[in-house]
Amino acid sequence: MTKRIFLLLGLVSLFSFYACQSPAPKTEKSEPNEALETDTESDFKWFAERFDDKRIIRYQIPGFDKLSLSQKKLVYYLAQAGYSGRDIIWDQNYRYNLEIRQALEKIYTSDVNKGTADWKNFEEYLKNVWFSNGIHHHYSYAKFKPKFSKTYFEGLLKESGATLSKEALAAIFNPAFDNKKVNQDPKMDIVKTSAVNFYDPTITEKEVEAFYKRKQAKGGKQPISFGLNSKLVKDAKGNLSEKVWRIEGMYGPAIKEIVGWLEKAITVAENEDQKKGFELLIEYYKTGDLKKWDEYNIQWVETQKGDVDYINSFIEVYNDPKGYRGSYESIIQIKDFEASKRMSAVAKEAQWFED
Repeated sequence: MTKRIFLLLGLVSLFSFYACQSPAPKTEKSEPNEALETDTESDFKWFAERFDDKRIIRYQIPGFDKLSLSQKKLVYYLAQAGYSGRDIIWDQNYRYNLEIRQALEKIYTSDVNKGTADWKNFEEYLKNVWFSNGIHHHYSYAKFKPKFSKTYFEGLLKESGATLSKEALAAIFNPAFDNKKVNQDPKMDIVKTSAVNFYDPTITEKEVEAFYKRKQAKGGKQPISFGLNSKLVKDAKGNLSEKVWRIEGMYGPAIKEIVGWLEKAITVAENEDQKKGFELLIEYYKTGDLKKWDEYNIQWVETQKGDVDYINSFIEVYNDPKGYRGSYESIIQIKDFEASKRMSAVAKEAQWFED
C-alpha cells in the first residue's frame, strides 16, 4: 500500500508537470510575468523558458538535504544510469534522430551568424527537438515543421562543417516523409506509416500480428511481455527476427554503461530488498530474458522500505503502434518527508473515513 500511494503521488506530480506545458492563450497577458513566476517566499524562480507550445518550469527538492550521504550517492548513481541510456530513446523515437541531433548541435555550437530571424527559428526548432527527444512532437506525434528554408539550413551545414544524409535532410523538410511518429488510423497500415524505430521500414502490420500470434500461442498460462525489449527486423529472404536490447545485443554499449552505474547503486542500496531488485535488473539487462524482467518487477513492488525509488528500463508501450515495445525511460524519486507526515496522519484514520 505504501508504494502504491507513493507512485500515485508521483503520477499526480508528473501530470501537473505536463499540464504546465500546455500553451497559454496568445494574448498580451500571456507573456511571462516575472513577478507571478517566482516563489515570493523563497525567491525561487520556477519559470525557466517558453518557446512554441512549451513552457519549461523548474522544481525545488527540499527533502534532498534530509537524505544521508549514502542515499545521495544512490540518487546520483541512478541518475547517471538514466543519462547513460539517453540516446536509446532518441533512436527508438526515429531512426534518423541521432544523426539529425548531431548536425543541429554542431551548427548550434559553431561560429555562425546568430543575429537573424532565421537563426531564431532554427533555435526554436532545435529546442523542440531537444524537448521531444526527436523531430516529432511528444504528444501529437506530428513532425515539427521548420520555420526556416532548406536553402538556409544547407548554408548552415556548409558553414559549420556539419553533415547530414539525404534521407535525414528529407526527414526535416519533406512534410510527407515519416510525418507521424505513431499512427493509429485504422484505415492505414499503422506499422508502415509510423516513423517510430521499432520495426524495419519494410515490415507490415499483418506481418507483426502473425509473428506475435505464433509466439503468444506458445506463451502458456503465464506469458511474458513478448517484444517488450527488442526491434523486429527482416532479412533479405523476408524472415523476421528480434534484435534484443541487452549488453551483447542492440544498444549494448549504452546498456553496459547503465549496468555499470546500477552496480555502483548496489553498494549503497538502502536495504536487501532494494539490492535484490538492482541485481535482478542487471541480470535482465545482461540476458534480455523477459522472465527475468517479470521477476525483477515482482521484487520492485515488494520493496516497500526506503526513501529513494526509481524506474529504469523499457516500460511504456504507447510509442509502439501495436503496443508491444517499451520505450526507454528513467525516473528517480525521493520521499517527500513533509507530505508523508500528512499522509500518515490520514492513513491512521482510514477506518474512520471508511465508516
